[in-house]
Amino acid sequence: MEDNLMDQGGFRPLVNTVQYPVIIQTVHNRIQGNLHARENERIKDALNSNEPFVAITKVQIFDPEGVVELKRSDFMAINREHIIWIIENKPPSGTLGR
Repeated sequence: MEDNLMDQGGFRPLVNTVQYPVIIQTVHNRIQGNLHARENERIKDALNSNEPFVAITKVQIFDPEGVVELKRSDFMAINREHIIWIIENKPPSGTLGR
């Protein structure tokens, strides 16, 4: 595949990324997976970049309530304009209600 891409005059640049486990809410779905951001970038930086799409791997797509799993995929590119909210999917720190 790589040789075929090079034969067509294109190239596939290697970009070092950090993976953040996230939950993303859109109008139609809740998505869980790993958001890829450039090294030394936060999730917020990836969302504020000039790139219209963010890369997500190990994707699980659910109904809007996050109850029924609809599909799994190794990769998904999601348009930033469709994201309503995003949270890092890790145990919270601190305490609630104080």
